[in-house]
Amino acid sequence: MKIHEVAITRTAVIPGTPEQVFAFIAAEDVLPKVLTGYGPLPAVVRTSEHTGAWDVPGSARLIHLADGSTVREQVTDYSPPARFAYRVWAFGNPIVGALATQARGEWTFAADAAGTKVTWTYAFTARNAAAALPLSGITHLLWRGYMDVCLDNAQRLMATSRNPTWVR
Repeated sequence: MKIHEVAITRTAVIPGTPEQVFAFIAAEDVLPKVLTGYGPLPAVVRTSEHTGAWDVPGSARLIHLADGSTVREQVTDYSPPARFAYRVWAFGNPIVGALATQARGEWTFAADAAGTKVTWTYAFTARNAAAALPLSGITHLLWRGYMDVCLDNAQRLMATSRNPTWVR
């Protein structure tokens, strides 16, 4: 059986050191601050059902979205200040659930003259070959914007913080 993956990568330079930016992006409470929605894609409103500390691979949680749907998320790598990765599954949105079985997210952080260069890759696994085409359209038309809003929010929040408290 062939796996059909639809991936997209976005980059941004975010003010702060890699340690500060990593700590902000990988924080347990960051999602409602940065995933504020885009077009028909809903904002994250909260998380629940945490199975462990968010800085421990294997820990999982339930993400609640503004449209009432949920999705499960699990940390797969937590390597400060260079890499943070996770997987997402059990999409409560019926359209996404019909098209994808899961997704993987990966953030990498590297020092840059203007702050930290952040690279975010998100890869959906299509249910089958027929689902890959519409999933690709949604990913490149809508999910790209969702990712860009998240990165813009992170840039704004880090830039307005004179003394970032995100560092653990």
